Amino acid sequence: MARNLFPVLLLICVPKHSPGKHLLRFLTFCQRDVVGDGQYDIEFDGDQLLYVDPVTYQAVPRLPEFADQWTPDPGLAEDAYVSLGTCKYNIPRAIKRENSPPEVIVSPTSMIYPKQDVELGVPNTLICFVNDFHPPEVNITWSRNGQLVDQSDVSRTKYYSNSDFSFRTASYLKFTPQENDIYSCSVGHISL
Repeated sequence: MARNLFPVLLLICVPKHSPGKHLLRFLTFCQRDVVGDGQYDIEFDGDQLLYVDPVTYQAVPRLPEFADQWTPDPGLAEDAYVSLGTCKYNIPRAIKRENSPPEVIVSPTSMIYPKQDVELGVPNTLICFVNDFHPPEVNITWSRNGQLVDQSDVSRTKYYSNSDFSFRTASYLKFTPQENDIYSCSVGHISL
C-alpha cells in the first residue's frame, strides 16, 4: 500500500558576510495517516541545528553541546505545530489537485564503519549509515555471527533530510570486538 507524501520546504537565504554565502533552511515534512510523524528542522549551511519533536513540540538540539549555548525562541513550538498542521491539512488537497501522483520510492544505500580504530577487547561503536532513501521509514537491525544483537546496545538517530528530498539516518551498535566475530547491519525499506 503506497502512502502519499507531501514535503513542504521553506528556504531562506541569510547573508552573513556576502550575499548567497549561507543558507538557513526550515524544513517541514509530514505524511498522511501516520500519527505522531512529521519533521520540523532548522538547518544552517546543510548542518542541522535542531529539530522540533513532533509529539512534544520541544526543540531538540542536534548536538547536546549546543544546548548550553542556545535558548530556543519561545514561539518555535507554536511555529512547528502550525507548520505541521498546515502540512497535514494540505496533503489531501495537493493529492487531489495533482490527480493522485505516484509516490516517489528510492532505495537506500548503506555502509558500516567503526567510530574508532578497532582493537580486540576494546569497547567501540559500529555505525550503520543509511542514505538517499524515500520515503523515510527504514527498519535497521544488527546481527553478530548471524544472530540478532540485544537492542539495549543499539541506538538510532531520527531521519534527516538531504538537499534532494531524500533522507538519511544512522544506527549505532555498542560492541567489544572479539576474534572471528562478524557484524552486519540489515536495512528494510519499502523499495527493497
